[in-house]
Order: sequence, then structure tokens, then C-alpha cells
Amino acid sequence: MKKEEVKLIMKKNQVKQWEVAEAMGISKFTLYRWLRKDLKGKQLERLNSAIKQVRSGKEEMHGKEER
Repeated sequence: MKKEEVKLIMKKNQVKQWEVAEAMGISKFTLYRWLRKDLKGKQLERLNSAIKQVRSGKEEMHGKEER
């Protein structure tokens, strides 16, 4: 997947790069390095999973605030 696509997915899901890095258990600097190139394989799977995890957590927090 192109690095631009990955960044667009994060933007659409309203997640920050540092949040995704934290969910992946890596430093934000490691993620920044990864995003210098196109992603594939295990890196891309881990990234997609982390984006979903962060987004889900934000939705849960937002739901609790409305109650």
C-alpha cells in the first residue's frame, strides 16, 4: 500500500500517527520511518489492526461521554 494511502486512512479514521504507534507497541519515530516507504505484508497488517484498535477506543470514549 502506498504511504500516501496509509496516511489518508489514518486521517479518515481520525487517528494520529503517535496513537497508532502506541497501539502497535513501537515508537512514533519507528512508525515515521516505516511511512517513508510503501508498506506491505506484516507491517501493513499490524498497522491496519492498530488503526482499527485506536478508532474503536475513540468511539467507545465518545459513546461514554454522551451518556
